[in-house]
Amino acid sequence: MITTIRVVCFALLLSAFPFRAAAEDFTNAIHAYLQQRVEAEKVNGCIVAGIVDEHGSSVVSYGKLDNGTDQEANGDTVFEIASITKTFTAFLLQDMIERGEMKLDDPVAKYLPKSVKVPTRNGKEITLLQLATHTSGLPFMPDNLDPKRMDDPCANYTVEKLYAFLSGYKLSRDPGTKYEYSGVGVALLAQAITLKAGTNYESLVVDRICRPLKMDSTRITLTPELKSRFAQGHNDYGYAVSRTDCGALMGGAALCSTANDMLKYLSANLGLMPSNLTQLMEKMHVVRFSHVSPGNDDIGLAWYVTPDPNGTKIIWHGGRGDGCRAFVGFDTTRRRGVVVLASSQDLDVPVIGRFLLESEWQSDRRPTETNISSRVYGSYVGQYRSTSDAAPHKFKLWPFARHEDGTNSQSGIGIRREGDRLFAQAMGTNSWPIDVLLPPVAGELLPESETRFFERLSGMPLTFSRDARGKVTGLTEHYQGKAFSYEKISDQPPKAPEPPHRPVSIKLGIKLLDVCAGHYECPPKAMFPTGMKLTIWREGDHLVGQAWGEKVPTGIFDIYPESETNFFPKTIDWLQLTFIKNDKGEVTSVHYHLVWCPDIEGKKLK
Repeated sequence: MITTIRVVCFALLLSAFPFRAAAEDFTNAIHAYLQQRVEAEKVNGCIVAGIVDEHGSSVVSYGKLDNGTDQEANGDTVFEIASITKTFTAFLLQDMIERGEMKLDDPVAKYLPKSVKVPTRNGKEITLLQLATHTSGLPFMPDNLDPKRMDDPCANYTVEKLYAFLSGYKLSRDPGTKYEYSGVGVALLAQAITLKAGTNYESLVVDRICRPLKMDSTRITLTPELKSRFAQGHNDYGYAVSRTDCGALMGGAALCSTANDMLKYLSANLGLMPSNLTQLMEKMHVVRFSHVSPGNDDIGLAWYVTPDPNGTKIIWHGGRGDGCRAFVGFDTTRRRGVVVLASSQDLDVPVIGRFLLESEWQSDRRPTETNISSRVYGSYVGQYRSTSDAAPHKFKLWPFARHEDGTNSQSGIGIRREGDRLFAQAMGTNSWPIDVLLPPVAGELLPESETRFFERLSGMPLTFSRDARGKVTGLTEHYQGKAFSYEKISDQPPKAPEPPHRPVSIKLGIKLLDVCAGHYECPPKAMFPTGMKLTIWREGDHLVGQAWGEKVPTGIFDIYPESETNFFPKTIDWLQLTFIKNDKGEVTSVHYHLVWCPDIEGKKLK
């Protein structure tokens, strides 16, 4: 049964006897952590986390839907789940195989119109298995999107355009030889399945997955009732963005769902609920292609499989849209699963999900906080460097982990104090087990005694050591029966994490806007081999731009002033423009900033 956060209040007046409070309920710790993440990073939007195991399931949430109402997020809030949609598409493939209607090694061309020319190389055809494991050789996205607006690149992308892309694409390697994440590949797989089944994609998902599992809020087409529960998405800048229109690429990213629905999906994958779908789902977990990432992840049918040093396998998938982040993952050994959904692209949802999977869930096993004098906290503040002899673990336990200081120094732990509270954060390179046991934003430490503490959410124990004079010299963390030691190298606390800079638009006069309008031309660059042409004009209180060129993101985009020379699109968080002026105040060029490549300078044409 899905439960909400349980808040238990104790009023005990037993002054004659010492009393030690019960361990904090895990869901309360989750709520405190989600609140800390959202408030520390000043995130617009909401986040919902759900957990499930053989003891039941719980949903914890923080934030509001920001959809024109004052609704708080909960387990029935509807979010985009983006690329987690790919696991639904892969299930449809496995279902077609069980029905005897398809085979994994069938070439996809077998199920497409004969007029479609699917690329081959050295006589090798692209198979259904290769599409489901991202080993087809097809790219991430097709190169013929041609959107009307840059912030909605897949809108109106038709099946005919998908077929045209396939017919003109040349493979750079043989199919099945290398992993390369391909949204267009999974979309093609969905198209082949729907053609064979003789119906549309959403109907297949609903009939074969959602109805059997009673996932009534998992859909592509949202009814008015579902729309009333939909969480408004926000990009990295914190601005509201529209829901993604996937067009013919819907099989890769179009579904919306809720935490309650996704917990049912996880329960079926884990066999925690009786379902005829579980047997098919378990076949999807079988590794089909190994070492698909720097973290040595493997892949089954769409699902990623991350090996743990103790033999555990974490099966997971993430999703990221223009205004959302999503994660589902489960531990097949401990038979537990986690779903995290957020209406902000700025939250590291996959890291949060992994952190929850590694935490201690059961209250009778969680450490118990005791009262100590906060005066001792100051002696623990500082930076600690790893001294453990253990060789670096060959598995990168989580590919999304990030640490706050951004350095490449030796791994360590930083301890800082905020009033009567103590916090720990990972420092330096991502190193096991810190990257799993400490959250991406500093975790609160609670005392079991004056020297032994535990991280509030995960329950990870951490013991401080002192020399004969009482000076703190180091700390030890314990994980999977092993001790990892750190020596204290500084009494200076680590730098507290700062919320990311987000541009804020200002009002400029018409003359200052008009001086930026015009035509710009950028020379050829490695990223854009034929160069780029850019036209900018004013509409009301802001500017509008459009770019052209080979491999250049196309479509109209609105840009707003952050200053007289710096502009940004509110709905595109990977692009900024800086206008260069001469001493007369005339704009002579523009710097076009893209997050994935060096700046491009365009000269203004007279």
